[in-house]
Order: sequence, then structure tokens, then C-alpha cells
Amino acid sequence: MQNATQNRRLTGFPAAAVTWVFIVLTLVATAPQALAEDDPLTDVYKLPVWIDGLERVCPWKSSAGEGYIRVVRTDMNSHHGLYLQWVRKGIAGAPTQATSTVLVEELEKQYQVRLQMPSARLSSDACHLGMLGESITTERRYQFELVLKGPGNYTLNVTHLLEGGL
Repeated sequence: MQNATQNRRLTGFPAAAVTWVFIVLTLVATAPQALAEDDPLTDVYKLPVWIDGLERVCPWKSSAGEGYIRVVRTDMNSHHGLYLQWVRKGIAGAPTQATSTVLVEELEKQYQVRLQMPSARLSSDACHLGMLGESITTERRYQFELVLKGPGNYTLNVTHLLEGGL
């Protein structure tokens, strides 16, 4: 499968913001030794303030390699964006590197929500991320489930929750 970052149009975020996320995630994934040698606070200080949360959620394995999946939550334009990153572990001394980084476009285009950080559940064939979100315009609540498979491959399932009240 081609790298999903080449196949998806990234709209809603300024091009500079998308570039920053990619650069920061690539540096963090590929240079843990450099971070250990330098002052780590200097590198953390350089992270953009709109990166709101970062969490390592599930391992993945394929015939081409193995690694883990990271979730990056951003906070821009009053709502959260979500990036998914598949990080491949290096072998025989090779560096760890990001294999694929994708924006969950549906959250940006269709829902524009504030999100909880996802909770992860690993099944035999996928990583399932569950989270609640609330629309920034209507205050409607949603239950989101992301099903993550190979690098760059995800499916978003959405449940529209009923509004509360007496």
C-alpha cells in the first residue's frame, strides 16, 4: 500500500502545521539516541504548542516489519485533530523510523470535535481506539472507534449519541 500521506489531502490545517507535525514526529521517532545525548528539554521545548497529546497505543507486525502505533492529538482552531503514526523498529542497529503518518480527515472535515485521548484495545487483527467527542458547534456527542490495521490503513466508525436531558 502506498504511504497514505501521499494519498490524502490535508485540509483544514495550514500547510505549515502539517509539515511541522510530520517533522516533529519523524524526529522523535528516528532520533532517540540524539535526544539522549543532547539536553532533552531543549528538544521538548521546540515542540509546537498545538500538539496537545501524544500516546503510544498498540504494537503492530507485518511481513515487512514490526513496531508500534502512536496517536498525536492537536489543538487548533478550537477543535482537536488526530494523527496516526506507524513507527517501525529498526533491526541490526538500524534506526527506528516512522513508516506512515496520516491525519484522520473525517474528524477534521465532518465532525470538528473536541476529543478525549483514545483508549486502546488490541485484537488478533487490528488495534481498536475508542474515544468520546463533542462538536464545537452543536455540542452533540459522538462515540468514535478507529480500527487500525497496517501502516496508513484505518477505518473510522461513528455512533451519534442521543442528547441528554430530563
